[in-house]
Amino acid sequence: MATLKDVFLDLSDDETAGYEDNSVEVYADSVKQALELASDDLGIDISALDYEVVEKGTRGFFGIGRQPYRVIITPLRSSHEDAEMHELELKLGGSHLPGVNLSDRKDGDGSFKVRTTKTGIWLTVTAPLGKGSPITQEMIENRCIELRIGNYNRNELAKAVKKASGKPVKIGDWLPNPVYDSTMRIEVTEDEMKAYVHLTAPKYSGRHMDYDDIIEGLRNAGVVTGIKENEIREYLDEMEYRRPLPAAEGVHARNGRDAYIDYKVRLDKTGTRFEEDDSGKVDFRNLELLENVVVGQLLAVKIPAEEGMPGRTVTNRVIPAKSGRDVQLRYGKGTILSEDGTELTAEINGQVVYKLNKLSVEPVFIVKGDVSLETGNIVFLGSVIVQGSVQDNFEVKAAGNVEVKGTVHKAFIEAEGDIIVHQGISGKDEAKIESTGGSIFAKFAQNANIIAEKSVVIPEGILHSRVDAGEKVYSVGRRAKIAGGVIRAGDEINARFLGAESSTKTILRVGVNPKILQQIDELLKVKTELETELSKLRLDIKTLTTQKRNAGGKLPDEREKMLSDYTARDEKQSERLQEVSSEYEELTSYISMLDHSGKICAEKTVYPNVDIMIKDDVFPVKDNYNHVKFMLEGGAIQIFTYDPPVFIEGSQRITTVVRRR
Repeated sequence: MATLKDVFLDLSDDETAGYEDNSVEVYADSVKQALELASDDLGIDISALDYEVVEKGTRGFFGIGRQPYRVIITPLRSSHEDAEMHELELKLGGSHLPGVNLSDRKDGDGSFKVRTTKTGIWLTVTAPLGKGSPITQEMIENRCIELRIGNYNRNELAKAVKKASGKPVKIGDWLPNPVYDSTMRIEVTEDEMKAYVHLTAPKYSGRHMDYDDIIEGLRNAGVVTGIKENEIREYLDEMEYRRPLPAAEGVHARNGRDAYIDYKVRLDKTGTRFEEDDSGKVDFRNLELLENVVVGQLLAVKIPAEEGMPGRTVTNRVIPAKSGRDVQLRYGKGTILSEDGTELTAEINGQVVYKLNKLSVEPVFIVKGDVSLETGNIVFLGSVIVQGSVQDNFEVKAAGNVEVKGTVHKAFIEAEGDIIVHQGISGKDEAKIESTGGSIFAKFAQNANIIAEKSVVIPEGILHSRVDAGEKVYSVGRRAKIAGGVIRAGDEINARFLGAESSTKTILRVGVNPKILQQIDELLKVKTELETELSKLRLDIKTLTTQKRNAGGKLPDEREKMLSDYTARDEKQSERLQEVSSEYEELTSYISMLDHSGKICAEKTVYPNVDIMIKDDVFPVKDNYNHVKFMLEGGAIQIFTYDPPVFIEGSQRITTVVRRR
């Protein structure tokens, strides 16, 4: 196989045959003088000239018999030209090409690589893939001729070709020739963060730089840290010198992250999201603008600042780094800060308030206006104060008290504490006001459902409403009256007027906690429904049983299953009816055993068509009665002189405030 040298050399028979076309023959008194003359003539630096002494000159005796040196001088190709020529030869000769992964190919010719280092001449032969052509000994020998390598061991070369193991095999010793050797230049960037090694390809049999040479060069240049050992070895193995070798890289300084507060509660209320129900409608009343928390709930966590990580240049100069800035976890009232200052928890139930970069928990939430579409429904774990009114179809729920400065319309209010309505309740038969643990105070109540664990105090009257109070119901203002509806209290009902001149039907009942009455009502309702269902079931069972008997004891499968289902249902519901009836009887027995009977009082007048009920006894009022009190005595309801109301602690003040407004 012809090499590039065979192709490009002008084969002639003269004495200079075999030399490059651009070679010159120089006669001079010394090799140095010959190189200087050729450099001037060719305009090429001496370092870029190769030479061969054809005839060695002599000085003679006092100039007599002097013979000049005869030197053939050839310009060296640039490293770029060498690389291009070498790459082309590799393509033609099947040698290794940097960056080409032959393992990805099914078929591929074998390749080889000759590398000269201080440790010797090394040959790497790679076997072909699939149907590719193998490397021959002649190819490698031709390459050695081109590289002017003559001191190789042919036997070792032949063995390497035969094995084609892809591993370096030593085929000869290195003969020093500095003119042909690869050269190295170290470049360190201004910031000393990177170091590059610029290598020139060796000429002919010149040696390649090895790993130790690179390391020594870097250290001589002051590069001692961040050395990329793997990258250096890979670069040298590729023998691709057209790009610089990134041999070392420093570590940049990393400033520490500042401390910050990780808030566990929602601070931004502007991003309120509306949720659709199953039908695709959006309930704009549920805005969830409040952030409620409970005692002990985690509100915020301080994430500490990080220490900075100093950097280091390739010359081992330390680059300082800044540590993160600290931040203080500020706390307000209603919160508890941990001893180490990293955790903030709620001290009370209430609303989270974020002001002046600190969190507080307020036990009272103030609505500055009406509860309407602008606020949505209110659900709060403390007390709620509504500066305006509660509009139709809106809800207010609080774990504490609820105070409404305006009017409650057809709305729902629920509180564990007291409920105070300054301008009264206008319920349109659908309002529901319930205190599960306190009392209810309002200026007036009309067409509303009112339930209080303790007492209900309404100075200006209760009209056409249903009121349940565990203790007392008071309506004792100047125009106060209870007319229409059903009023029930555990202890006492006391009003200025009971009923109306128009004989409006009014039911008043005391002596039994309304909760028990409510349970009895519910049990009675369930009992009635069960009895109705059982009556229908038993009629159907009787009909199917008769049909089965008339059919000789056999029914169609569908009707047989129906009979079986009805029978099982009858058994189940009968057991349920027995349980409900037993519970109903226990409660009614409990009522009859109660010692405390309660009283109903009218400061002015009780009008006809008012039913007075104390425990289980009923007294229908048919005439006017003035300044009276109804109590149970001797097994019957008796009439006595009027008793003024005894206000519970604090209720007189609240009632006065409500009346004045």
